[in-house]
Amino acid sequence: MNHDDWKTGMRNEADSIGDTRWATQTRRAAALLPRRTVRGDALLAAGAALGVAVTLLGLILAAHLLTGGGTHAPTRPQQWWLGLNAGLIPLIAGMILAADRARPGAVAAAFLTTPLWWGLLTHLVGAFGLLPGWTAWPLSPTATTLAALGVTGLTLGGMGLFRSVQGGWTCLRNPA
Repeated sequence: MNHDDWKTGMRNEADSIGDTRWATQTRRAAALLPRRTVRGDALLAAGAALGVAVTLLGLILAAHLLTGGGTHAPTRPQQWWLGLNAGLIPLIAGMILAADRARPGAVAAAFLTTPLWWGLLTHLVGAFGLLPGWTAWPLSPTATTLAALGVTGLTLGGMGLFRSVQGGWTCLRNPA
């Protein structure tokens, strides 16, 4: 069955039942069926992963500038600010992807590549000598694996958070 067949079938089912509340929920569910393919979700998630990688690179560059090119350690508020943003950015990306009804498998596959984008971008900044004292992010296997799992976990956590909050709002709007 294709997308339009599912929508038509759900609408016909809703029209044939006497329960108006159930019929309304079924029509709403039919309207919210995702139309994209798995490839479309993967491309959407890959674009989001690249956006997260670019944003995290911006945080790294901000940290580099805040520490005077690595000449001194960041202050405690700077560390909190950088750490909070590094955690919130993938979480927010996951919430946006969940709002757009992206498939979690496609999102996980795309976000597991985020550290590779991140490493490539940091090497490009270092290769062109844009910042004095800049050294590229080390691509050790341990660091790459931990970063990939962390970013992917935060993104999928954002998707779960959005869906749980959305379910809570649905219960408030439609009390049983």
